[in-house]
Amino acid sequence: MSRYFAFVALVTVLVLIPGPAVILIMQKAVTTGYRGALRVAVGVLTADGVWAATAAAGVSAVIVASEPAFLALRFAGAAYLIFLGARLLFAPKDKLLPATPAESPAAIPASGTRAFRQGFLCEITNPKTLLAFTSVMPQFIPAGSSPWQPALLGVTFAVLGFVSLTLYSLALARAGGVLRRPRLARRLMRTSGGVLIGFGAALAADR
Repeated sequence: MSRYFAFVALVTVLVLIPGPAVILIMQKAVTTGYRGALRVAVGVLTADGVWAATAAAGVSAVIVASEPAFLALRFAGAAYLIFLGARLLFAPKDKLLPATPAESPAAIPASGTRAFRQGFLCEITNPKTLLAFTSVMPQFIPAGSSPWQPALLGVTFAVLGFVSLTLYSLALARAGGVLRRPRLARRLMRTSGGVLIGFGAALAADR
């Protein structure tokens, strides 16, 4: 159990560090409110569940061992972050304003689906998450352990990440009254776009 609690402590620190998913959470909290931000978190949770399953099955290790496959994943992740950032950075001003249910009630389900998809794709193409499952997690699994132990650590990672993003969603949604002021919202969205592009460029240049 000491290994497990050490793993929990390490992952807690890792998931609290703001990354691309937190930027998406902030964008959705400002433009669509808490529900949109939470859907991003659910998308990230689903992707983490996929990585946990592939790690338990040994597929993740194969991807890391194959340089072409790992590079393809890294560049796909970088391209997606740059794409999301560019959409915010160069979007028309009216597209950056917070939407209200009264203005577009039919768009709410579509917006929720988009938020889930963005969270999922952001995490599933993140090679650093893959490395967490294939490089960090095995250090906390004793030799000769049963298959349920890697699964337990993978689920723990996913749940802690989801809790962290949920807390970010709540905090940013509560600050929505200030963040949704039109001029501030536009500046925040433009800045978020630049940050996402920076994340993508750093990921592409990472060695």
